[in-house]
Amino acid sequence: MSLTITKADVKRKCMIDAADTTWDAPIESLIDEMQPAIEYTLDESALNDPEAGLQALLQLGVLELIVAEFLAQRFREAGYAEEFQVGAIRIGQLWERGKAIFEQGAARLAPFRKAMGVSDAQTKVLSSSVSHPRLMSSTERKGW
Repeated sequence: MSLTITKADVKRKCMIDAADTTWDAPIESLIDEMQPAIEYTLDESALNDPEAGLQALLQLGVLELIVAEFLAQRFREAGYAEEFQVGAIRIGQLWERGKAIFEQGAARLAPFRKAMGVSDAQTKVLSSSVSHPRLMSSTERKGW
């Protein structure tokens, strides 16, 4: 069973007018990029569970992670993160909103994540790998 995240869902969560097509392509690209990767981290038994409530919970968690990434990308644009504060009044876009949405989505999905640790065999292969000549030693990094 696959979850369905739409650009309309993302726009609604971001409070972007449905008629505004400015962000459609970036939102669709983000969904295409992130949804399969997030679903891959979820336990198959949860993804395949036919219980509607669980599917709604998983879908909401995935949506929140995608929305948080969209807001993070917008935050990095020039002018988007401008804000000012006078006393206790703050005006402008705040990354805290996106951060809170990310934390909420991550918390929703946490019980359904599959173990993604590196096995002992993989660790041994990684640790016995020959160093790439472009890697810097700790003494070389001190000058950075």
